[in-house]
Amino acid sequence: MKAKRRSTSDLCVFSGLVALGCVCVLIAVAGPAVSQNTTAVFNSIGKPMPPDAAPLEFQTYRFMRDEPRSLDVSVNLYVGQWNEFLFETLVAKDENGGLIPAAADRWEISSDGKTWTFYLRKTGRWSDGRPVTAHDFVYTFRRSLSYETANPYAAFYSDIVGAKTYSQTPNADPAMLGVRAVDDHTLTIGTTHPAPYLGLILSVPTSMPVPRWQVEKHGPRWTEEGNCVSNSSYRLTEWQHGSHMNFELNPHYDGPIKGYVEKIHRVFRHPSTANLLPYENDEVGFAEVQANELIRVRRDPELSSELVSNPTDGTWYIFFDTREPPFNDARVRRAVARAIDREAICRVVLHGAAVPAYSMLPVTFDAHGDYRAYQDFDPGKARELLAEAGYPGGRGVPTMEMWLRQPRPDIRMVAEVIQGMLREHLGIGITFRSADYPVFTNYMFNWNIKLGLVPFFGDYRDPKNMLDMIWRPGSRGRSRHDFENAEFEALLDAADQEIDPDERTEIVRRAERILVEEAGAAFVFHPMANHLFKPWLRGLKTNRFGGKTVIFTDLYIGEDFPEAR
Repeated sequence: MKAKRRSTSDLCVFSGLVALGCVCVLIAVAGPAVSQNTTAVFNSIGKPMPPDAAPLEFQTYRFMRDEPRSLDVSVNLYVGQWNEFLFETLVAKDENGGLIPAAADRWEISSDGKTWTFYLRKTGRWSDGRPVTAHDFVYTFRRSLSYETANPYAAFYSDIVGAKTYSQTPNADPAMLGVRAVDDHTLTIGTTHPAPYLGLILSVPTSMPVPRWQVEKHGPRWTEEGNCVSNSSYRLTEWQHGSHMNFELNPHYDGPIKGYVEKIHRVFRHPSTANLLPYENDEVGFAEVQANELIRVRRDPELSSELVSNPTDGTWYIFFDTREPPFNDARVRRAVARAIDREAICRVVLHGAAVPAYSMLPVTFDAHGDYRAYQDFDPGKARELLAEAGYPGGRGVPTMEMWLRQPRPDIRMVAEVIQGMLREHLGIGITFRSADYPVFTNYMFNWNIKLGLVPFFGDYRDPKNMLDMIWRPGSRGRSRHDFENAEFEALLDAADQEIDPDERTEIVRRAERILVEEAGAAFVFHPMANHLFKPWLRGLKTNRFGGKTVIFTDLYIGEDFPEAR
């Protein structure tokens, strides 16, 4: 099978990930042709600007997020989200999940479906002028999947030949990994079985290449200002810790993902303090609307006209320590799931910014199924299950901490409502502990959280991502959760081997039903994306769910930008 090659002059792509543990890779059609009556304007790397663009001195895209600990996302995605536009993967995805060229301008899949061959663009360059080669990707995967790296996303790549053993064996021979450089511009990746979703995995930020010479020279500080070398349309030019980061166009980049804006400016702000004031003051062109501000936005004539809502690839859920009492008993976990009124949470607390979740896969996944009957709100059944487990009225269940990860105000409200529901319907008391991303992630992967509320946003739209990677049994320190069920695992194995799409979907649904029935988690809600976009923020594209994509390389500032008038 050979991928259809597309002209790089027709495409402009951004590969990146959107929050709380998800990846999103997006595409936009190249800027409109310049009118015959308009003098052509080119940015600093020679890309023609659209005729409705503001002058180049105003072409700076500003956004606000918390400060990353590092930009080294290929070894730990959680330390540096929202900077993924800095590195280019082998392939990227369009706004609806289809694969398109990136660092590789074409690729082939062998007849047995187990060998992928990527042909890298021969003119690819790092931001220091060195050529981008297949050897860079071999080094990246050997580094990121090694046991010593302890990458929380290592299981992502378990389909690659040797990857599972390599990532779980100290000082393993890197040659066992099925990633090979045939020559400087040809890379092969072998899998243990046909893996039609491999291209999707290779498009996410954890698959971004790293410059070996900088890593070996600077160690963990290789992504700091002055040390960071990238291979995308942008390069890091400034990192003022505690304040901001600046990125500028990379003059060495000649691929299909050239950006419009001259600069990207990231101001550091903790998500828990986020509000709409910077957006309303025209400091940023894009803002996420939290549930506590949604009513005000809908009532405001101007803001409501700029609001776009659509379903996301995400799920918020409560996870448990299933190895120790009381949650080693599935009846207790089921009782918790049955005591949560998801409809009330979505309607009253989140003001319609979410829909109830009764399973892991959201409606944006083709394999999404209806499992409401297994976790629907039923306080009578919940009390019955808890009594059967030996805890009538909650007696014998100690007060427990529920861990929250950098909770925004609306998520804190959700947690407090759940706290009240468990107390009212089960007699169970919970308190809260808030932790930042690194601390929360470390405790979660080491199975040191008895009860936690967390989201997961799909990195790509295949059940492999949200079921297999998150819930497949693994080892402490290398698996997100400790849920274990032999039949569930056998079905995931069967899905890996099944090449018929319809049969594979049916196997996946049987596996998810077990996860829901056994209450591996108490699923709470699937968030809706509610975003505000300034009219002067251009280059957005609408996906099949009605949402607009935030595409760093395709964004530009329109001529109606207030400062440009």
